[in-house]
Amino acid sequence: MCNMRQPQSETLVLMMTTNRETDSVQATLQGIRLVRDSVRDRIWQERQQRREENWEQTYTREDLAIQAGIGIDTLKRLLRGIRVRRTSADAIARFLGLELADIIESRRSQRPSDFYVKRSPLESKCYEMISSEPGALVRVKAPHRAGKTWFVEQLLHQVKEKQDQYQSVTLSFCDADHAVLTDLQTFLRWFCISVGNSLELPNQLDERWQDDLGNNSNCTNYFQTYLLAGINMPLVLVLDDVDLVFEEREVADDFCKLLRGWYDGARRVRGDTWRNLRLVIVHSTNIYGALDINYSPLANVGEEFSLRNFYLKEVQQLVQQYNLHWQAEQVEQVMALIGGNPYLIHAALDYLTLHPETTLEQFLQSAATEVGPYHNYLGELLSTLRQNSNLAVAFKDIVNSATPIRVEPAYVFQLYSMGLVEVEERGEVPSCELYRQYFRDRL
Repeated sequence: MCNMRQPQSETLVLMMTTNRETDSVQATLQGIRLVRDSVRDRIWQERQQRREENWEQTYTREDLAIQAGIGIDTLKRLLRGIRVRRTSADAIARFLGLELADIIESRRSQRPSDFYVKRSPLESKCYEMISSEPGALVRVKAPHRAGKTWFVEQLLHQVKEKQDQYQSVTLSFCDADHAVLTDLQTFLRWFCISVGNSLELPNQLDERWQDDLGNNSNCTNYFQTYLLAGINMPLVLVLDDVDLVFEEREVADDFCKLLRGWYDGARRVRGDTWRNLRLVIVHSTNIYGALDINYSPLANVGEEFSLRNFYLKEVQQLVQQYNLHWQAEQVEQVMALIGGNPYLIHAALDYLTLHPETTLEQFLQSAATEVGPYHNYLGELLSTLRQNSNLAVAFKDIVNSATPIRVEPAYVFQLYSMGLVEVEERGEVPSCELYRQYFRDRL
């Protein structure tokens, strides 16, 4: 009988391939959300600090990747759910203050990744507008970590259920670096190419861009005569993290004029091209905390959906999805501390699911401490407040008052936009008890 031996070169290749596979990891859906939120937090925090220090250069996702010791392409792959080297995933986790086990595939039970509770009637109204109004423009606005991403994901899930009727593209401006965001022509060319790549269309920008036309006109022509011309169905174009564009005032002004023009064009008799475009613009109100209070780049354009906190019955539904057997009193205890903030609620349920040895009483006692499950998030908010001493003093007055108090309207707007306060008839109060407990001794 002939002894068939595998050639040494093939054995070496097989070993190298096997080693790469065993040394690579993939983020779970929950892990992707965790990294994405942490990246956004870090970018926002760094940009706030640089603005306070009058830096000319902004902070980008590429800067973050360099500081973490990985390539920007590696970070993008991780956020797309593509396998990356374990050392790279560990580097980004440590840089963001996360545990690697929390973001990658693991043999232990994973955290719930797609538990969602509808905030009726927001979802149905938003989907109805997208599906029934030609040329619709929807603005999804809420403070950072108020559930915007999950809201839009659910919207797109409904859209994708009717793939024969819609196409969809999601573009995050976190992918744009500093050179892109600070020059209008560079930005609009990047915008055109990025949407074209998502539609799997060849780049024809050089052939179609005319130097004698303005930048907005060139972008409009490229969409009208090329990107949208070949689509015989509505395109749902989601523009995420648009607040990063708002920071660059000159670019933001012209870009918002562009979107306004497209929205208005769909309402005039210009054929189906612009009527087939459905824009979903996602941004955080936080950015207005750093900009002029009177500056709202997309005011009165399209339909705005401001996301609210969860109600008690919605938190109860979410608890059931997590398979936590709580009594109504336990749900009320949690909401007495953190209210209905979607991020804080999900983080609490995630933590208690992953740490079954932790009792609810222990969780509530440690929540506002330096070793609690919210320490990174609360620390980032604290750092932001300390960069604006007047804002910090205003919030300190609110958290140290047993009754609602009134502070200057400009500070109310900023604190409300950051999700830190609620506005009542008699004045302002912390939006949840967690903030009162944490910040009253630290500001």
